[in-house]
Formats: sequence, C-alpha cells, structure tokens
Amino acid sequence: MNLITPVILIIISIAIFFGYVDPNYRGDLGSGAQSIKSLQAEDGEYQSALDNTTAIRQKRDALVTKMGEINPTDLTNLQKLLPDNVDNIKLVIDMNQIAQNHSLTLKNIKFDTAAAETGKLGTDNSKYGTVSLSFSVSSSYENFQNLLTDLEKSLRLVDITGLSVTGNNTGIYDFSVSLKTYWLK
Repeated sequence: MNLITPVILIIISIAIFFGYVDPNYRGDLGSGAQSIKSLQAEDGEYQSALDNTTAIRQKRDALVTKMGEINPTDLTNLQKLLPDNVDNIKLVIDMNQIAQNHSLTLKNIKFDTAAAETGKLGTDNSKYGTVSLSFSVSSSYENFQNLLTDLEKSLRLVDITGLSVTGNNTGIYDFSVSLKTYWLK
C-alpha cells in the first residue's frame, strides 16, 4: 500500500500534465481557450506597440521643441505660403488687399474648385489641393503690371493660368485674370 500510493500519484500527475497542462501551454485544446504561448505572443505584440508609442512620443516631443524654436513670424509666413485648408474668403481678402495697394478694385470674383479635379482618374494621393480663382480689374497697363509684380512677390503661391485684355481709347484696360493657388491636404 505504501508503494502503490506514490505510483498512482505519479501516474495521475503525468496524466494531468499531458492531458491538461501541456495542451494548454501549446494551445492544442481547441476549445477556444487561449494558450500560454499565444498569450505570450500577444504580450510581445503589445510590448512592441508600447515601444513604438514611446518612440513616437519622443519624436513628437522633439518636433514640438523644434517648432517652438521657429520664429512666430516665420511660422505665420509659412502658413500664408501654403495653408493647410481652403479658405476662399481669406484668399479674396489677400488678393483684394494687393489690388487696393494700387487703388484697384477686383470685380467678378469666381472660384472653381471642380476645374482642379478634372482629368484625374482613381484616388487622389497628392499632398496638396488646388483652387482656381478668376477676377477682372480695370486699370492702366503700368498699374496692372505693378499688381502682377506684387502678386508675384506675395507669400501666397499662385500660378496665373489665364489673362485676357480688352482695350479702349481711354488708356484704361479691362483685364481678366485666372489663377490657381495651392493648399496642403
């Protein structure tokens, strides 16, 4: 009897090991329960994600520090150069301010966001968008040249896509200008 009890306990422990512990460890149960190995792998993925988060946080902090070192005036100029949204009203105000510097008034202001989108197939993966703007102004040729020079020197990126001139005998011409400006998506 003293010899049978330890042998039975050893046989039961071996059966428990091979019947329950080892399949749970390897994930061979098939009952939907997660094995220890799969939980360890999942823990490794979470640890990797945590390490990535820490690296991203450090990178963000470094970029915030760099951003703090940029002169606020330069940052404002950069925002004006290539804004991060389409602000039609601000664009009209900027163009009108340039015209008013030459005692001119913009007329027939029209926006065309659909023209910038034509000719593209599939998804648009570009990092910037475009907006077309057209206006007309009445001026002398020299004053209009000055307007275009100031428009060229302004911080806002613009491409003049069309220009038409209607002349008369008074020396004041009607200029119609079409231009395209950009913004970050």
